[in-house]
Amino acid sequence: METIARQLQKLPSSPGVYFFKNKKKEVIYVGKASILKDRVRQYFASAAKKAPKTAALQKEIAHVEWKVCESAIDALIEEARYIKAYRPKYNVVFRDDKSYLYACVTAEKEYPRIFITHQPEKDKKLIALQRGLKIIGPFTEGAALKETLRHLRRIYPYCTARPLKKPCFDHHLGKCLGACAYPLKRPQTRKNIRAIAQILSGKRQSIIKKLERDMKRAAKEERFHDADEIKHKIISLQKIFAHRPALERFALRTEPDSAEWEKIQKALQEFLNTSRMIRRVEGYDISNIGGKYAVGSMVVFENGMPNKQEYRKFKIRYSGSEPNDPKMMREVIGRRMEHAEWQKPDLIILDGGKSQLSAVQKILHKDQLVFTIAKREEEIYTPTSPLPLPSSRLGNECALFIQRVRDEAHRFAVSYHRKVRSKEFMKRK
Repeated sequence: METIARQLQKLPSSPGVYFFKNKKKEVIYVGKASILKDRVRQYFASAAKKAPKTAALQKEIAHVEWKVCESAIDALIEEARYIKAYRPKYNVVFRDDKSYLYACVTAEKEYPRIFITHQPEKDKKLIALQRGLKIIGPFTEGAALKETLRHLRRIYPYCTARPLKKPCFDHHLGKCLGACAYPLKRPQTRKNIRAIAQILSGKRQSIIKKLERDMKRAAKEERFHDADEIKHKIISLQKIFAHRPALERFALRTEPDSAEWEKIQKALQEFLNTSRMIRRVEGYDISNIGGKYAVGSMVVFENGMPNKQEYRKFKIRYSGSEPNDPKMMREVIGRRMEHAEWQKPDLIILDGGKSQLSAVQKILHKDQLVFTIAKREEEIYTPTSPLPLPSSRLGNECALFIQRVRDEAHRFAVSYHRKVRSKEFMKRK
């Protein structure tokens, strides 16, 4: 049988959920971690002073298992799901009346609401709403739950106020559809609440798959505005859950100072195995709906700062019968390289995966530094590595910079795509 020490050596530096089991293979404790390796090993650090309950837990641990998650937010949701499923002995022992939080979704007919509470069965404001009340949890970290709900509310606006005759202040901030004042908004509010409840219950992937089907259907029916809105909802959801533990800081500074830039540049040089100074970084993205109104963007960062005067946009000429992002990206890069008068990039960052990288490599000079970064997993594909690498491997500041270049290229591409689509729509009228 594998020893605890051997099991601890295999722990990854990833966010996830860990399970402590006793000799009977019963789950006695479930926890979450932003970095599994660091968190789990703390329980077995001999020099650490432990509370009596923790010491009792350690004596019973015979097996350590874990499940890797995409992000710390995913780990928070998975932990709640497993605690509810297993009701482990030591999760109950460690708990007091105020330690866990629950997300409660009311079953109000007109428009349901979401509340966060420690004791749903004793919360006075929920007592009258007990019938049909959906309780999700327990969540062990209140701040992370509240932050997750705050971000989800931007994608799925919902009401928190009592019924009003006029729109509340949250409505003007875009956080509420105004269901109490506008009856026609109530069906969508109910759908939004249902989606959030599913996401908090660990069913995010099924939500995204449904959105992708809805987006394709809307594009096929030429409801391009609807398709565009759904596409951005998918991207926003992926962004919330894609952040690695080192990136789980929601309030980020937008521009690095000179010392940070030196650190970022050094990390890029080590990662790309080059001694070349990286001053000019160009980011590229493609925006289209089902291949229609396709455009490309080029953004430029010099010494870590955006230089918007150097930004360029491309109306894509590719006219294949099927949408093909790699071919579109190759077209954009090819047209960019025709401009010898433009300053040469030290590094090119493409939005996409292995197929985009393969398509572009064929037309770039072999000395050109280039890699792609995929939105969903925040993984980097380079010409020299057969497997993708997590962006977190480059360190916090560098990973954030790469994401910022990618996100800025995306923003610029989407802005141009909407303008092109709007002009085409006006021509039809």
